[in-house]
Amino acid sequence: MDTLRALLQRFLPTGSLFLFGFFLILYIAMGVLYFQQNSKQGDLQERINGIMSVVTKPLPSVEKLQAEYETVNQALAPLAEEEVLDIIVNLADESGIDVDPDSGEFTIPPLTPPKTKQMGGGNYQVLTINNIRAQGDYDNVMAFVTKIDSSEILQTMVLKSAHISQFAFAGTDEEQARQEEFYTIFLAVQDLMADNELSEIPYPMDFISGLATNKMGDDPDTRDKIEGFPDIISTVDQKGYIGEESPRNGYVLYEHDKIIATDTDNFTTVSYVDGLETEYYYTVAADGTIRQFDGPDVTTATEYPISEREARRRELYLVSQAVIKMMQDNGLGVIPYPLNFISGVATNFMGDNPNTKVAKEGFPDIITTTEEKGYTGDKFPRNGYVLYEHDKTVSTNTTEFETIRYFPSLSTEYYYTCERNGTVRQFDGPDVSSATEYLNSDTVAILTVDIYTKPQESE
Repeated sequence: MDTLRALLQRFLPTGSLFLFGFFLILYIAMGVLYFQQNSKQGDLQERINGIMSVVTKPLPSVEKLQAEYETVNQALAPLAEEEVLDIIVNLADESGIDVDPDSGEFTIPPLTPPKTKQMGGGNYQVLTINNIRAQGDYDNVMAFVTKIDSSEILQTMVLKSAHISQFAFAGTDEEQARQEEFYTIFLAVQDLMADNELSEIPYPMDFISGLATNKMGDDPDTRDKIEGFPDIISTVDQKGYIGEESPRNGYVLYEHDKIIATDTDNFTTVSYVDGLETEYYYTVAADGTIRQFDGPDVTTATEYPISEREARRRELYLVSQAVIKMMQDNGLGVIPYPLNFISGVATNFMGDNPNTKVAKEGFPDIITTTEEKGYTGDKFPRNGYVLYEHDKTVSTNTTEFETIRYFPSLSTEYYYTCERNGTVRQFDGPDVSSATEYLNSDTVAILTVDIYTKPQESE
């Protein structure tokens, strides 16, 4: 008994400690299990709440589902080739692309038959259109590409590929021929007015008359009809003739009978153009402003330029040619003080604007003085070498000057700089550091699209 009591006394502290540790571990384990279960219950509650939010959301109405179904069906409805072409052409037209077949700036190759493709357990027709070509200004071309890619009009149209490039383009040969002829007729009218001391054309063949002509003088093959441009009405008496011969009426560009101002008993026949007929038809205002058409009836004829881009190219051409003409006419190898790109400023005034009396304006040079131009008279010609109402020193008599127009108007739509050698650059604003420069280049996009529809139902 004493032995048993001794053993108990010996192991009792150790056993108590062991039992305490066992229950402590068990308590901690139960706590961990509780917290794990509590976390899982929280996650489960979140899932239940999410499911309940879906379950409790009202289901779409039958009408809405039916409308969506019909929209999908309509988008996949078969389309005739003509409908597809109309959609694409309209998108190009809305983007500013010239879709006139004669312009050559928008083409769609002949369509190939659609192919059948299995998708999602159903069969669909896929019409692939390769090499859709759009050419024009960068912004217009990219607007067209964006419209195609957005499926804005045709939801089942997919843009498969787009190749964008740029190349120098100064217009077609036909367009350049139009520009050259236009400037030739403009200069001829200016020469006629200066040579005959006309501030205005007395009876111009103007736009209001409704008729344009391509006869620059009287056609000998039509004896019953008097023709000519820009004026066939002014009589020889009105022109100041007092002689006994029979000069022809009018102020015309081809075989014009000019009355000699210092000898009104006589006349001389002068041609300001090389031929009787022109390719295009023209009207003229009293101040010498001409307009160009593709036919004689201005109410039905096409007036050129036919697009904003062509108008911009024509203006650049006219300004460039005017600079060349001015340099040749004034014997300039280089322009002394040009308004060049380095100056940072471009202008759209080709001469001095009378409405801004403080600042002197003009293009391409408003700095060269009359003395530097060789003038020795006692009058007051204007400084500079400008394109509109330029005061040119007469080379045979430096005490005199004459006012000449190399360009048809005081201001232009676009802005220009010019280098010493006569190179002209065109911008959309006066600050060349921020303005867009038109580099006479075009952007071209070559697109491939797929159009998905349901197969045509067999009859």
